[in-house]
Amino acid sequence: MMGKIFNQADIEGQELFNQDAALVAASGKPRIMLVLFIAIASLFAWTYLFAMVVDMAPDMDMRAMGPGMDAFNIFNSFGNLDPTTRAFIAAVCAPSAAIGHFGMPSFGAWGFEDLTIVFAMWSMMAIAMMLPTAAPILKSYANFQEAKGNKITAFSVLLLALGYLTIWIGFGLLATLVQWGLTEAQTMSPVMAPASMVFSASILVLAGIYQFTPAKLACLIRCQLPFPYFNRRSKQGFFQSFTGSYVMGLEQGIFCLGCTWAIMAVMFAVGVMNVIWMAILGVLMGIEKMVPNIWVTRGIGIFLIVWGLLIFTISDAGRTLLGIG
Repeated sequence: MMGKIFNQADIEGQELFNQDAALVAASGKPRIMLVLFIAIASLFAWTYLFAMVVDMAPDMDMRAMGPGMDAFNIFNSFGNLDPTTRAFIAAVCAPSAAIGHFGMPSFGAWGFEDLTIVFAMWSMMAIAMMLPTAAPILKSYANFQEAKGNKITAFSVLLLALGYLTIWIGFGLLATLVQWGLTEAQTMSPVMAPASMVFSASILVLAGIYQFTPAKLACLIRCQLPFPYFNRRSKQGFFQSFTGSYVMGLEQGIFCLGCTWAIMAVMFAVGVMNVIWMAILGVLMGIEKMVPNIWVTRGIGIFLIVWGLLIFTISDAGRTLLGIG
């Protein structure tokens, strides 16, 4: 399979990685600027997202935001209410309770300001969840430069990271438009949670199926083994300019997007502002990229498919189809 995916330049790049393993190991200490950039940008993004949650927690039942979010009800009185009362308050007050809070769109039809707010949220999600998973790629870029005897500059590594983030910010724009459409169709609630169990189940099953596709595996391999890619681009002169660094960042971002877009789409199934699942999915995507074992990918796929089928089974449509209840 590897031979089919990699061309001759790819193979030479992997050989270069093996031949210079000692040098790569010696130069593998995280670059200070790289670590600081990832840490500061990720911390800022997570702070922004948690600020949204903290601002809403005192006024609304956080269970409405998705599975696991009821943990934040320790900051309000909703956790002490009986299920019937909570359901009544959630149905009547939850959407309006979210209005006016930091980072939340309006309850009615979205305008430009609402789209901007949601786009900012998706951009922060992309940085918080995807930038840390790019650390091995950025480190490999610096290691490759050193292995080839090239001078490493913090600016070139930063440009690679910015190119990578450009793709994910673009994904954030697309996700914003998709969420707008789903909200208008009342498939997503005003608090950015799925309004239909069938919708959630469909997203989970489709995301799980994608884990087994050739496109997923091809993109994943390029994320796990970036050295062959860097070797090919080195022969084409991409390492000789800052523009080349940015373009390589764009291409690595595309590989990463092809690898993980379906897992990111799971946020539509668990609640877009569900910071619990943001963290869980971010960790899963990081493990998948750093652990080159096909069963990690398949395990995630099986988990998503089974979860989706279970949700469909307990939905009204599923119970009707199966003749239950």
